Amino acid sequence: MKLIKRWTSGIFSRVDWAVSQIENQEALINSALRESREAVARAKVQMGRVRQDGKKLRQRLQEEEQAVDRWRERAIQTAKSDEQRAMECLRRCKQAEQRTAQLRQRVKEHSQVETQLVKDVRAMEEKLAELTEKRNLMRTRQSRAEAMSNIQSSCIDTSGELDEIFDRWEVQVTERELHGECALDCDPLEEAFVCEEDEAQLRDELQRLTKQQD
Repeated sequence: MKLIKRWTSGIFSRVDWAVSQIENQEALINSALRESREAVARAKVQMGRVRQDGKKLRQRLQEEEQAVDRWRERAIQTAKSDEQRAMECLRRCKQAEQRTAQLRQRVKEHSQVETQLVKDVRAMEEKLAELTEKRNLMRTRQSRAEAMSNIQSSCIDTSGELDEIFDRWEVQVTERELHGECALDCDPLEEAFVCEEDEAQLRDELQRLTKQQD
């Protein structure tokens, strides 16, 4: 328990300090998070061992409880036929009862330690998740800030040049639009009829003029 608390207090305090600094780098945060993950992993290993020890203690307690019942039953069965043997069985029963009482106390204390250890590991995991989310959020904010800064810088440095490029582009597009409109307006058949009609009008006018002279 004390070992785990030393791990967590040392590592997470360094992580909190790093996050609070204005000039901290992502590499520093990643290093602290890596240490935190290692600490959580070690705590889980220790928790597994504690649980295994608790399982063994409870198994021994169950065996001693069974021994109490077994020696008591033997004492009852041999009391009439062999008093000395029955008394020895009863003595063994008392010894098993003492061991049972000791094991119950140990199991109780061990369960308390195990429960607290589970809480500590869960708290460590939650803290690690919180710090990881905070790191990812800072990554996103930093990327956005850098992108906005680059865009703003580019716009300031090249605003005049970009305006000229847009102007030239607009001129080219306008010329192509006008050329396209002219191409659409030109109808060869229409033009032929117009020319013929103009000539016909000119002939009529010419004939009127010549008649007036006559």
